[in-house]
Amino acid sequence: MFGDIQGINKMIVYTKKEPLWLGKLNIEAFEDKQFLRIITFFVFHSPVDNLSARQICLSEYGWNTPWRKPYYLNKQLKQAASNYELLFSSATFKKMDEALTKADLISSFPSNIAKERICIYDCKNNQFMSVFFHIRNAFAHGRFDFRTLNDEEYYILEDVQKDKGDLKVSARMILKKRTLLNWIDIFERGEKEYKKHEEIYI
Repeated sequence: MFGDIQGINKMIVYTKKEPLWLGKLNIEAFEDKQFLRIITFFVFHSPVDNLSARQICLSEYGWNTPWRKPYYLNKQLKQAASNYELLFSSATFKKMDEALTKADLISSFPSNIAKERICIYDCKNNQFMSVFFHIRNAFAHGRFDFRTLNDEEYYILEDVQKDKGDLKVSARMILKKRTLLNWIDIFERGEKEYKKHEEIYI
């Protein structure tokens, strides 16, 4: 569902409060130690400012200059996924339809589960801090579900923002559980130089 905002090619994407893909919450998931680790990191110990009273900031994780040479945290996080080109972003809600289309996350969401990809409204002016912001919201607001394909567990995540009684999409993601755990490992080990195609993340 789209909303035409101030002219052609400026489209906000809207969604429903309870979309069909959002299945019944499986309480057994909370017995999964890996799921609890993911929730603890992204919701309670998020490195994003002003999200949690239990925040652990980047410097507390041991990252003092994460985005610069030789560390390139953004490259390390991309490399830890199965698809290096997984990230699409928009600087404004009015162009979210373009970004979601490029990410193949606009129609029949979620589809093509086997391909990891992310589309976000870049609300933090830093793509991965925005990613973590939206992941936190998806978990905290219950807009997530699970899929299993070829013995691999995938997380379906969506973040939304209220807009005069409607809900506009601010993020959609399909990520492997393994990728989320890899990201946590990268943060928790502290600052380390980026090395291309480091086997530990493949």
